Amino acid sequence: MMFPHHYHVRSLFALAAVLAALMIANAKAQVGYREGEYRVAAMPAELAQDAEAVARLDALTFTVENPGKATQIVRQVYTILSPGGRDYGKIYIGYDKFRELTSLRGWLIDAEGRKIRDLKKNDIKDESAISGYSLYEDSRVRSAELYYDAYPYTVMFEYEMVFHGLLFWPSWYPYLYRAPVERSRFEIDVPAGMPIRYHLRGVQQEPQIQAAGNRKVLRWHAQNLPKWEPEPSAPNWSPRILAAPTAFEIAGYAGVMSSWTSFGKWYYQLYSERMALPPSAYAEVQRLSSAAATPRDRVRVLYEYLQAKTRYVSVQLGIGGWQPFEPAYVFERGYGDCKALSNFMVAMLRAAQVEAHPVLILSGEEQPDVPADFPNGRFNHVIVCVPLEQDTVWLECTSQTAPFGHIGAGNEDRNVLLVTPEGGKLVRTPQSKSINNQRIRHATVKLSENGDASAEIRTRYTGNAQDHVRYALARQSPREREEWLRKEIEGPTFQLTRVDFSEVDGKQHEINLPLAVTLPRLAARSGARLFLRPNLMSRRKYVPPPVAQRTQPVDFAYAYLNTDSIHYELPAGFVLEAVPDSVKLETAFGSYHASATLQNGKLEYVRRLEIRRRLLPPEEYDAYRKFLSDIVKADQAQIVLVKKI
Repeated sequence: MMFPHHYHVRSLFALAAVLAALMIANAKAQVGYREGEYRVAAMPAELAQDAEAVARLDALTFTVENPGKATQIVRQVYTILSPGGRDYGKIYIGYDKFRELTSLRGWLIDAEGRKIRDLKKNDIKDESAISGYSLYEDSRVRSAELYYDAYPYTVMFEYEMVFHGLLFWPSWYPYLYRAPVERSRFEIDVPAGMPIRYHLRGVQQEPQIQAAGNRKVLRWHAQNLPKWEPEPSAPNWSPRILAAPTAFEIAGYAGVMSSWTSFGKWYYQLYSERMALPPSAYAEVQRLSSAAATPRDRVRVLYEYLQAKTRYVSVQLGIGGWQPFEPAYVFERGYGDCKALSNFMVAMLRAAQVEAHPVLILSGEEQPDVPADFPNGRFNHVIVCVPLEQDTVWLECTSQTAPFGHIGAGNEDRNVLLVTPEGGKLVRTPQSKSINNQRIRHATVKLSENGDASAEIRTRYTGNAQDHVRYALARQSPREREEWLRKEIEGPTFQLTRVDFSEVDGKQHEINLPLAVTLPRLAARSGARLFLRPNLMSRRKYVPPPVAQRTQPVDFAYAYLNTDSIHYELPAGFVLEAVPDSVKLETAFGSYHASATLQNGKLEYVRRLEIRRRLLPPEEYDAYRKFLSDIVKADQAQIVLVKKI
């Protein structure tokens, strides 16, 4: 039978589409171990130079079926060259009810590319993702390690994960921090009519696009990359490509991420169902706020009530950990996660006739800023915004110790999503000032004529400086705390005789840390003279190296002000013979003052270092280095004491 010409043409196109689709599917199916494929001798020699491990292949294929379902296949192959690279033989895979781990395979391979053994079922551990920090949780981790006692060897892992709910699409990180990369590949495979949104950050590579039938594939690839090394004093952000859906669905909640407004509307519906205060909580709010004279006073009273009544407990349940528990849950139990505590705070404020909104934020000093021009769901925390008539108050609801309006270094000066009934609004959190983040140190030093000394020291930490101390010392043993203290003091050798860490475990808004030390040979004795560096505890020694073409900003984490006031009681009969000139350094981003003077028979040393901005642009790096170099020199300055005859 003869077919009409137009039918024959359609058949040819259909056949071509099927063949193209089969080629794509076949490429994805070529997985697993193949003998000789990863011989060490086949690896480019320059990648192995000074490396502990090399990523032979780092490949991710993400196949989207519809806005609520996708499959991800990951293949990772690492050649381990020395014991320092052993960690690359380990794998950790998080999963939950929205991320189903359907397969995990692995192979241990020798230097000639021959299989030593397969990953066995009893090699795989399955445990809670965040036990010890979470009361209830859905999230779990499967982990495994393949190891061989003869170097070099190669480890290959391959796993498949099915996503039931698509709030996130994966990102591509072509570089690794500690290992060169031989090949890296990233593929996104979607229905032909589905938009693909991506954002390039430090990667100047547009994708290759292939259409086949009713599918469309975007591919990025890279090869022979050196290990990623951030520039000195730069943020810890490696190049990446972010991908995100336009339409998405999770747990029956459909949304659109084409704009911050539309994404905020989706998130608001998760909150709006769970904002009502129970009657007993409403009555408590009215009682607490009745005596407050202004809206700001009401906010303060209710925030302090939240801090006194509740504590933070991670609760990783629900819609991917996104939907908060009702205010009644927090009111009755006295705990909640960031979503629940923030929701409770917003509900209390609204009951007190104060406008307030939940705020989505990508929190953490190590986290990059959310790109303003790329709406996506990469947030990990919730805080509260209270827009008052005269100013705006921001509240960190998970802290029992934060001062009113203090949100911490990990939350400040970054793009955040304000969630309102009208949708999301991208705004920026304020940056704290140096005066808010102080380390104020006072010391009295008794100096003996042989150069030994004893000192009573008291250090006060405020704002972000207080946060850092509390975070560093929380849940640490007394010995670990003393070890931290020895690193914190940038000065001479000392022996600790007394220290009081009690305020670290308290709920004060500041931390006072008193201690007593002995300082053997603090001053060098030479004949009738003592040579003393008066800067006791803040001697800067490091200046970052020059960078020919700086591309990354300088990161201070936060603006700060450090002040040292040291009072020296001189040994009997000694007077000042030589004192260094006072030093004053002024720049656009900071200042440094240091002076040593004799007052009422005591040597007074004062040092003041202020950094006014969190980030400096790359073009200010040389000025920053010069600033630090001058500080190092000033911090090493000596005075000379001489004994009167």
